Amino acid sequence: MKKIIILVIVLALTSAAYSQNNHATKLDELFTFYQKQNLFNGSVLIAQKGQILLDKGYGLQNVALNKTNDPKSIFQIYSITKTFTATVILQLVEAKKLSLTDKLSKFYPSFPNADSITVEHLLTHTSGIYDYTSGNTMPDQSEKSFIEFHATKPLDFSPGTDWSYSNSGYYFLGYIIQKVTGWSYEKAVAHYIFAPLKMKNSGFAFKNLKSKNKAIGYEVFSEKNKKASIIYDPPGPFAAGGIYSTVEDMYKYYNGLKTYKILSKDLLDKAYTPYKNNYGYGWVVLTMFDKKTVGHSGAGAGFRSNFVQVPEDDICIVAFTNTERDLNIAMSAVLKILYDKPYKIPVVIPADKATLQQYVGAYEVNSNFVVYVTLENSTLVAQAANQPKSVLYLEQENLFYAEELSGYVRFEKNESQQIDALVFNKGDEAVKAKKIYPSWGIIGSATEMGWDGPDTKLVESDTKGIWTLKNIPLKDGELKFRFNNDWTINLGKDLGDQLILDGNNIPITSGIYDIILDLTGDLWRFQMVKGK
Repeated sequence: MKKIIILVIVLALTSAAYSQNNHATKLDELFTFYQKQNLFNGSVLIAQKGQILLDKGYGLQNVALNKTNDPKSIFQIYSITKTFTATVILQLVEAKKLSLTDKLSKFYPSFPNADSITVEHLLTHTSGIYDYTSGNTMPDQSEKSFIEFHATKPLDFSPGTDWSYSNSGYYFLGYIIQKVTGWSYEKAVAHYIFAPLKMKNSGFAFKNLKSKNKAIGYEVFSEKNKKASIIYDPPGPFAAGGIYSTVEDMYKYYNGLKTYKILSKDLLDKAYTPYKNNYGYGWVVLTMFDKKTVGHSGAGAGFRSNFVQVPEDDICIVAFTNTERDLNIAMSAVLKILYDKPYKIPVVIPADKATLQQYVGAYEVNSNFVVYVTLENSTLVAQAANQPKSVLYLEQENLFYAEELSGYVRFEKNESQQIDALVFNKGDEAVKAKKIYPSWGIIGSATEMGWDGPDTKLVESDTKGIWTLKNIPLKDGELKFRFNNDWTINLGKDLGDQLILDGNNIPITSGIYDIILDLTGDLWRFQMVKGK
């Protein structure tokens, strides 16, 4: 009997080892595929039950030096910073130096409505405080300028009654940490988290970092064009997004949380419990394959990041990229592999930009259901309103595999051999969407109709991809470019004259303008010519 028991244990251990090795191979194959498709350029670490399955870099850390990414590459992690800010706040609560019910008025007595805003509201994005990234007139990044600007902005809603993601709320938390500890926010995070967990490759002020492992962030990263992004001046984005780190340091963070080294079980459980809109205390809480996932993502100039935990099964997934490619599809595929769910690595046939361009456009199922197909850095992407993007992989002529749909999208031609429809499956039903020809427009406080619209339409010129609007009166304010009166596709700006998807609002001074929107190249640009 003893021999039988030993044999059963050996077989179980062998099976577990085989499963982990199999997962490790599949995960590497997945990210190698994403790299070849120009969809992932960065570093990734994936661990399960204490075993690291993948710890590897893909693509280039620095194009100019032809230096490749590896597990030591250092990335800006942007909004994952919020989990660190929240953790320090909860440590101060645990030490009885702060309370979740403390009012903002305790720290800023003269701030409007401060008596109705609590630390808990700030942590959970239920404070109603205006998000400064929606547009601001702050002359600098000092605490004084921040407070004075926000004092002029009314609350979006009464605190605790609704939910709205607010980077500004986390700025306030950073300032509160400074007031309670007597240290700078950066020193407090280092003292409470970085030092005890030996996170030696994490810190702040990425612009000033001198390291051979520092990744260059790229706002354009296509096969033909690569353009480095801006780097924010310190302290921005401060307690809402100012940390840089490596995937290996983040694994130390995961283990520190998991073993309750930096936060008690009771407070960590509270942090991981949704408060409103699937958001806890600094953490996004979702369900995948009937499993509770806890994590956060980050996005900003030149970088994207994702940190996902499945506490029940001791899973940690960290993925950082030094491009502006979304990581959600990759995270979903990783979880499918780890839970042995069906997934597919498409067999993609090569296609040039001109071939893919013929599929670009808007396709209407009905007036409330429009699918937008765009070309992003030589990759075809489909998206419907309020739905995630889905990369389309060309497997046969006019036939694409859509990873998010776990199925196919087929494009159809008319009698003139022009693409005029797409077909996809929704369950067992084949859904057909006819191609329509809407226009670009402008919307915003600088326009006559304001942010509520409708758009002021542009007219496409004889040169396809160039849209114009002449002699349009604009007010002091802001605007964005929008397609089809729909926020699904909107263009804002970086700090130059380049347009990017979901970019910053474009500030405008009053006057009469001629507007040119140029979408013909890899870099989208606009011109605002003010009349005399």
